Amino acid sequence: MTEPELLPAFVLHTRPYRETSQLVDLFVASMGKVTVVAKGSRSSRSSLKGLLQPFLPLHIHFGGKSSLKTLLQLETRSTQIVLQGERLFSGLYLNELLYYLLEPDAEYPGLFSSYFQVLLALSEQREVVSILLRQFELLLLQQLGYGTDFCYAADSGLPIDPDSFYRYELESGFIATSLRHHSFFSGREILGISEQDFSDSTVLAAARRFSRQAFAALLGNRPLKSRELYSAYIARRSE
Repeated sequence: MTEPELLPAFVLHTRPYRETSQLVDLFVASMGKVTVVAKGSRSSRSSLKGLLQPFLPLHIHFGGKSSLKTLLQLETRSTQIVLQGERLFSGLYLNELLYYLLEPDAEYPGLFSSYFQVLLALSEQREVVSILLRQFELLLLQQLGYGTDFCYAADSGLPIDPDSFYRYELESGFIATSLRHHSFFSGREILGISEQDFSDSTVLAAARRFSRQAFAALLGNRPLKSRELYSAYIARRSE
């Protein structure tokens, strides 16, 4: 009998299901977001207990005839990626974005490997957290179909002018404006984001502002728990 193919995956979210099971939202290589039933996983005798955790690289097999699939096999081939402090909340933030914004069973080429690499970089304590997040956010927006033209204005088609100002609209892009507002972007900032010149702190701050605006439009009224937890963490540290 042929052994089933085990797919690389990460847990994004879990919730109780019936008496001893869980519904598990997974980010699966080549398949995107998949929700499965982990039968009996909350039982004290379950071999799955303690394995369905964020940031633990998994290899899984699932199946079933209904639309809600069943987790049939799970293996761990490496240790959990350990994130601490700010980096833990950053990882949780990425998980929330993927959980809320990925379409079920839709492929996102290259996104899984990029996510894996970001988690590893966060754990190694070398890369600047804000740069890692901005790079992944830009890739995610592109994969979701909301890639933005950072070189040309959406209203006129003219090249972005470094000395002009623009407002951002999710469905359109950057639109020239004569007004000045803290939420708007200079052409110089937009071109810097295009080149991902995040060594420039002004460009990095603009990229964060851009991502906030884009994801706020996509998330709607859904609050991100990771932001709340991070704010509480910072408040405790300042006491």
